[in-house]
Amino acid sequence: MAFLLLSFALVAATAHLVRPVVASGQPIALARFDGRGVVAVFVIIVAAAMLLGLGPALALMLAFLVKELGHVLGYRLAGHDDARLRLLPLPSGPPISDRAPAGDLAAFFILLMGPVFGLAPMIAAFALGAAFAETAPAFADAARAYALAAGALNFVALLPVWPLPGGRLTRMVIEARFPAVGGLAAAALCAFTLGLAVTWSSALLFLLGLVGGLALVVRPAGPVARARLSRAQTRIAFTAYFATLAAYFLAGWWVLKLLPLWG
Repeated sequence: MAFLLLSFALVAATAHLVRPVVASGQPIALARFDGRGVVAVFVIIVAAAMLLGLGPALALMLAFLVKELGHVLGYRLAGHDDARLRLLPLPSGPPISDRAPAGDLAAFFILLMGPVFGLAPMIAAFALGAAFAETAPAFADAARAYALAAGALNFVALLPVWPLPGGRLTRMVIEARFPAVGGLAAAALCAFTLGLAVTWSSALLFLLGLVGGLALVVRPAGPVARARLSRAQTRIAFTAYFATLAAYFLAGWWVLKLLPLWG
């Protein structure tokens, strides 16, 4: 019962954090996408259902929508009233906001806000799964499925791998002290990921490392003129990032071993 009450307190604290957006009364619009987007969403849903089963696939979709909503709320809190919710972040699709963040501090907050917003629902789902395991087993299974999906999704997203959100967050922290490294930092993160993939025999990490390397070839991560994090902001930002990654590590680390690299 204590775990359940603490999880509800965390939900209340998260609701208080985004209260200015809710109090503004401005609804969050849904981003438009063309026929290719509709086909992509359909293919992803069908593939996820075939690979994971319908229940886990729906839980993963819900966790993804919660994460995207967190990014939208982050944009709104940073002053982007045009921020809209995307059902699928396609590379050629519309961005969440038509304006870029004012600097690295705003960009860091927006990127981290997605996983941070998903922490309270994940912990509450774990608590509900434990509380209703005997009285409502079907509901408990659904809650645990969502919690595991949210943990896995956000843990992978926060990995320091370019061009995942975690890789971009890590790059901003590095460039705060070494502004000229640019693509070198992203390349080092890709190499680090490939090394971990071999060490842990993780096919997922190996795939992420390859995707990151391909992203660097197609669109190099060179230095961009923008307002960097200050030294004090860097310490706070890294602490917040590491704490969020650690929280999701407890719930999502198992996904790295889901597909072994070696037979």
